[in-house]
Amino acid sequence: MSQTPNTQSSSAEALDLVFWDTSAYRWSPGDWNQWRYIPDGLGGEIGIRFGVSSGFGTFDWNKGGKAPFGSVNDGTGAASFGKNEQVGLASTSVNAVRMTANRDFTGAHNNFTVELDFSRYKGSKVGGKDGVAGANTFIGLSDIYAGLTYAKTTVTVTGTLADGSAASPAGWKLVNGGVAPNTAGGNQPSAQLSLANGVLQGTSTPAPGGQANSIDTVMGLVRLDAAGYRTLHLRHDLYPVGGNRSPRVDNSGLYVASAFPRKPAQPPEPPKPPLVDLVVVIDTSVSMRDEADALSQTIEAAIAAAKTKCPSDLRVTYLGIEGTFKKTRFDTTVRDYLTQTAKVDASSLRGRTSADGANLTAEQKKVFDPREDGARAIEDVATHFDWRLGASRSVFFLGDEALEGGVSVQGQDQEDIEAATRAIDLARKTGTRVHTYLGTSKFSSDAKKHERIVKEIQAEFARVARETGGKSFTSTDAQSGFQAVLEEVICGSRPGTTTTA
Repeated sequence: MSQTPNTQSSSAEALDLVFWDTSAYRWSPGDWNQWRYIPDGLGGEIGIRFGVSSGFGTFDWNKGGKAPFGSVNDGTGAASFGKNEQVGLASTSVNAVRMTANRDFTGAHNNFTVELDFSRYKGSKVGGKDGVAGANTFIGLSDIYAGLTYAKTTVTVTGTLADGSAASPAGWKLVNGGVAPNTAGGNQPSAQLSLANGVLQGTSTPAPGGQANSIDTVMGLVRLDAAGYRTLHLRHDLYPVGGNRSPRVDNSGLYVASAFPRKPAQPPEPPKPPLVDLVVVIDTSVSMRDEADALSQTIEAAIAAAKTKCPSDLRVTYLGIEGTFKKTRFDTTVRDYLTQTAKVDASSLRGRTSADGANLTAEQKKVFDPREDGARAIEDVATHFDWRLGASRSVFFLGDEALEGGVSVQGQDQEDIEAATRAIDLARKTGTRVHTYLGTSKFSSDAKKHERIVKEIQAEFARVARETGGKSFTSTDAQSGFQAVLEEVICGSRPGTTTTA
């Protein structure tokens, strides 16, 4: 086996490390050679047992030492972790088991051992197997004397595989942390560790920016390989340096961590286009046949163009008021759709039928046409249509008469205005935007009277659109075809758009 130290200049991949949870660990009298178990942070446990090698005796922690204890977010470890060769490693808490050896050993050469048992380890959580430590398992050390002054510590790591055979350190890799802040007495832990043939010890090389001739080592993490280790055995040998006849007090941190390979950041998903439900409602009197034909012929092109200009998840429904137009998209009435598809009780609809004109006076019958009940159709669709959850709601109403059953001999009357107001109120309450289109119609042979009536009706169509957040159009806007109008309606039905009259 090569004697070349097994190190790497930096962590080979971005990893998120979960350290064992040592918060509850404390040494109890009689713990020498007894197993204690520490949560591994994955739902399992890691056993730990302190002892001494043959020829050495246990010692009294009260004679210059400190018994093992859990150190959560450990000072030196947390300060040096993720730096120097550990670039790319991250953790929310760096936890250790710390202890301070005293001088109460046999002879100047002191010794203690730490054994780790992975039989309860949840290795499957990090891509390995339960009961063994594998390629995504790290063990680490910090604050051991580098041998430059006072004392030197070597840690020989051995162990067994799942089948009981001896472990080999050939596939292990060492990554050193960065310098840590000065400790009491002005010492700065910064010496890097080396790993050769399973032996960890300090070197004379400090981490970048570290103190020359640093006494103590910073945290070094040893990444195991995929062989699968049931146990590890760490033999700590402490030697005096120079004229010192006994090892200096050792302050050793022991870490165990499990690594989750960090997934590369994924680009954010493009935002989903908004849901838009658009109901196109048309007055089905004979005079609107041209608009029904023109709209039916251009709607596909308009939708295709709108997908580029203002993308949306668009659903368009075409409905006629108390009638239909053959060979157009308007082959379903408002009443039939709401009662048959949306399952609405017909008695709850505001729209009128021809039968509703039976009780009207002869004069009223002259101007009564339920196919031109535009305001009532807007009310019914806004209230009862089967809108998709979360969709922006819009109605595009096309007509060429006043909004309440057509126009009277004198033109638009108070009933038309009140009907428009009711439609506006219902549209607002249901969050429905209304777009309007006023076609051409002949209201009087008197040019001035005709112009007056047109302006009055056009103003009401525009008011319905304006006060519900929609857009209003006239036949003038469709002189070159319906596509541009439809594109504006579709784009104007998306959430966040503003009114254009």
